[in-house]
Amino acid sequence: MSRKNDDVERLKRIRDRQVGLRDPQTKQQSLQHGIASRRQKSVKKFSSRQVVKEIPHKARGAVIGAFIGILILAFAPLIVDSPWTDVIGVLAIVMLTIFGFFMGRALDARDSLQELIGK
Repeated sequence: MSRKNDDVERLKRIRDRQVGLRDPQTKQQSLQHGIASRRQKSVKKFSSRQVVKEIPHKARGAVIGAFIGILILAFAPLIVDSPWTDVIGVLAIVMLTIFGFFMGRALDARDSLQELIGK
């Protein structure tokens, strides 16, 4: 009798498994899960660092140079007491902006050469 009960239980489990595999709700859930996981992989999170990396080096260099020049313009009168500090500060802004722009151009050229080489 025990063997017959075991066979009946085994057949019930097989039938339940087959019915479960044919269940449209299970298939739909599996499909939705697959779509959601693929979408999650494809969507990238917002990163401010990535946004900054997209700005060309020329622009970043010019902005950084101008910022350093503005700092010189702001702090030079505190360090040196001369009527020429304002002129020197404005010249520092202009010169450092130009310097930053050309340094950025050099970095952009380096990046484009690396892309051509394939690194």
